[in-house]
Amino acid sequence: MSLLEIAVTGALLATLLAISVQFLGATAAGRQALRRNDTAIREAANVMERLSTRPWREITPQGVEDCQLSEEALGVLAGAKLEIDVTPTDREPEGKQITVVIRWQEAADLPDRSVRLTAWRYRQADSE
Repeated sequence: MSLLEIAVTGALLATLLAISVQFLGATAAGRQALRRNDTAIREAANVMERLSTRPWREITPQGVEDCQLSEEALGVLAGAKLEIDVTPTDREPEGKQITVVIRWQEAADLPDRSVRLTAWRYRQADSE
């Protein structure tokens, strides 16, 4: 082997190594983004489930102010904020539209990310 062949082989290996490192970094960043998104979806579903089990009269804009994000969600989602909107429907049967939104900062140079979950809860004949 000549010195030139060894130098070319070394350059090719260094290039492949640099590409592999970039690929692995992008893959890790993608996995973290998926983890944050999955955590936000699960947290929104959990909040909605807790709200849907409340008595009808407690599902009001003021009645849902005590809902908070879990410690896990706060740890995974940077700057996470929970927003809950309760809007009465004007149709029969009497109902309420409940919207849960979780917002978080993905990265400093990117816009906020969010997950939105909407459900309707209808008044039962025997509820207050």
